[in-house]
Amino acid sequence: MASAARKLLTIEDWISLPDSEKCELIEGDFVYKSMPSFEHGQFQGNLRESLSKFNRKNDGGNNPPFTGWWFATEVAVAYEGRSNGFIHDIAGWRRDKHKEKPKGKKVIIKPDWVCEILSGNKSNDLITKKWVLHEHRVEYYWIVDLEEEIVQVFRWSEEGYTNISDAKKGEKKKLEPFEAIEMDIAFLFGYD
Repeated sequence: MASAARKLLTIEDWISLPDSEKCELIEGDFVYKSMPSFEHGQFQGNLRESLSKFNRKNDGGNNPPFTGWWFATEVAVAYEGRSNGFIHDIAGWRRDKHKEKPKGKKVIIKPDWVCEILSGNKSNDLITKKWVLHEHRVEYYWIVDLEEEIVQVFRWSEEGYTNISDAKKGEKKKLEPFEAIEMDIAFLFGYD
C-alpha cells in the first residue's frame, strides 16, 4: 500500500509560527536553526561594524563612494515560488532600490546582499539557499567558513553564482558590493 504524499509547508505556515519558533522553511519543511557559537556572533558583529559606513542615507554627494544600505542581522526573509523562508545571518537592501526600509518579523522584500556564516546544516547554506537566492536574483551571496577562516564572495550571473573573491585571515581586501572600503579579514574573524 502506497503511503500518503507528504504535504509541503507553505510561506503562510511559516509566517504564522509564533515568534518563539526560530526555524527556517527549506523546500517546504521546517528546519530549526542551531544555537550560534561565540565565533559566529563575533564575526557577525565585526562585519556589521565594518559595514557601518554604508548604513546611512546617500545624501547626494557628501559621502561618496558610499551608497545607502539597510542592514539587518538574523532577519527572516520569505522567498515566493517554492516554499522557502530563511533567517539570514546578515542581509542588506540598497536604499536606492528600496525607498522604504523592510519591516516586520518576516520580510517579503528580497535582499540585494546576503551573508551566511556556516554552522549546523552546511548543505542548506552551500546548496539549497544558494539555489533559491540565485532563482530570486539576489545580487551578492557571501559564505563564511569559521573553521577555515575564509570569506567567499559570489556575484549573481545568469548561469549561476560566480565566485569573484576569496579572503582569508591575514588579508585586507575590498569585497563586492562594499569595495569602497578595505576590510581587515583577521578583524572579522576576531583577531586584534
